[in-house]
Amino acid sequence: MTKEHIHELHQSVQSIAGEYTWESEVTLEMQGRPVLCVLGNAWTDSSCCGTTGCRFAYVPGFVVTLCVRQNELGQWISEVEPIRDEQTRLSIRRWLEETEMVQQVQFAW
Repeated sequence: MTKEHIHELHQSVQSIAGEYTWESEVTLEMQGRPVLCVLGNAWTDSSCCGTTGCRFAYVPGFVVTLCVRQNELGQWISEVEPIRDEQTRLSIRRWLEETEMVQQVQFAW
């Protein structure tokens, strides 16, 4: 089952407590297939608990087609296959933590 992934780099999303920004994308080879990983930074700067931040990753999945078309906003769209296997997820999480120094990794469903 494939899903669409919209590439939305360098756009900040603000909330009541702070904001996050998708900074970059990387791919890694896993089981002979490329895996798309999106890296970002988040920070709280307007919450009652003080300021803090973290580096995080979002893993849309295995790349089926990369940047296959653009939407009406001019953003590239790729097709990905979400990663369901827990052992594969663990391997990707370890690689991202060690290589990209992220504190949190989320996977698409």
